[in-house]
Amino acid sequence: MKSGDGVSKGIGACEEALQRLLDGEPFVPAHVGLDLSKLTASIVSLEAGFDRGYLKKSRKAHLPILAKIEACRAEANKGNGSSNDKSIKRLEDKVVLLEKELAMVSSQRDRVLTQNLQLWARVRELELAERQNKSRQVRLHN
Repeated sequence: MKSGDGVSKGIGACEEALQRLLDGEPFVPAHVGLDLSKLTASIVSLEAGFDRGYLKKSRKAHLPILAKIEACRAEANKGNGSSNDKSIKRLEDKVVLLEKELAMVSSQRDRVLTQNLQLWARVRELELAERQNKSRQVRLHN
């Protein structure tokens, strides 16, 4: 195995990680919804499964991907107005999802409360029937 094979595999993993970040489909939960203006080499390294310091400027093989990361960050900063629009849209989408989740959870809560009330009423009926049964048995034995 050549010594460069490990480097190319690592760079390939970083390239894939960068693409996932750009597509908004990262594996690392902390990177979900990442503002691309905050994209760094350490974030790409972590997303690729390496430590923060994997990508270094001192390694010539890393320079192309570091340039891509910088270009992506610069592009995100350049379109700051559109970035804000995207952020607002993303937040609005999250609000819609949370509202749907809240409605679903509220519906489930209401259903469970209704079931609990029905069960409580049934238990009261059974307790009353049991008391009446016991009082009949006491009268029969006397």
